[in-house]
Amino acid sequence: MDAASNTQAAILGRLQEIFRAELDDDDLAIGMETRQADLKAWDSLAHIRLVSGVESEFGFQFNLAEIEEIASVRQFVDAIREHLP
Repeated sequence: MDAASNTQAAILGRLQEIFRAELDDDDLAIGMETRQADLKAWDSLAHIRLVSGVESEFGFQFNLAEIEEIASVRQFVDAIREHLP
């Protein structure tokens, strides 16, 4: 993965597709300020699907503390950036 694909915008774009797929909403638009509380479909089961989708897309695994801590798109982006080379 090159440096350009590690930018916040690039990660957000890839997250957008994961959120649309895992929350089954082709029109869903997320932003850095989107929180779990903002999306009714982002329940505990959907959270696990999102985590799994991110892990598959970006090729790493979150640890349990990270999974429990993430409650916003910004936290997903920050956690992804920490894992990428």
